[in-house]
Amino acid sequence: MNLLSRVALTLAIAAAPELARAQEPDIEVRLPAPAARATESPFIRSSGLLRAPMTDLLRSGFPARIRYKIERWAIGGWADDLKATREWNVIVRYDQLARVYRVMRVFRGTATPLGESATVAGADSIVARLTRTPMPPPRRGERSYYTLIIELEMLSLGDLDELELWLRGEFRPAVRGERNPGTALTRGIRTVLVRLLGGEKRRYEARSVTFTP
Repeated sequence: MNLLSRVALTLAIAAAPELARAQEPDIEVRLPAPAARATESPFIRSSGLLRAPMTDLLRSGFPARIRYKIERWAIGGWADDLKATREWNVIVRYDQLARVYRVMRVFRGTATPLGESATVAGADSIVARLTRTPMPPPRRGERSYYTLIIELEMLSLGDLDELELWLRGEFRPAVRGERNPGTALTRGIRTVLVRLLGGEKRRYEARSVTFTP
């Protein structure tokens, strides 16, 4: 990327926070049919995550990591009780040689390709697909609800190197989240583009309705 392109990209990202705040993503936890809530796990849907200024950074070679965390809570007398938790990552990266965006899910050390698209909008549609979670359902008669937490972050240039190693099977912790993500993200010097995002992470939450299977 030449100097003029870098300056234009920097100015576009600096001007984008208000627009990004006005376009919040659509996050949903969808329960199974009532008769199946004691035997089937919930679905999640998360559309509109890949928006400006993230799209500019994606096109410039910065991968996006979307970390999903779903929790199942049982309603108690004094306080609700956390019963189960599941976490996984979705990685979105732009292959500049093939000119496509590749999307993959990483769960318990296994990477599963979800698809690829020539456009950011297409990649966002892949991320937005309704997905059944790996969450065990509650017992019958247990009054419960699910919460979903999504953290979106753009990886720094150092993390991009680690991601390339991980994809070749040589390194894992930064993508799997087995060590403090802040440690991986602060290695080396951050670029101005990532700092202009207004923070290292964007966090979104959703909650299902309360139900009793």
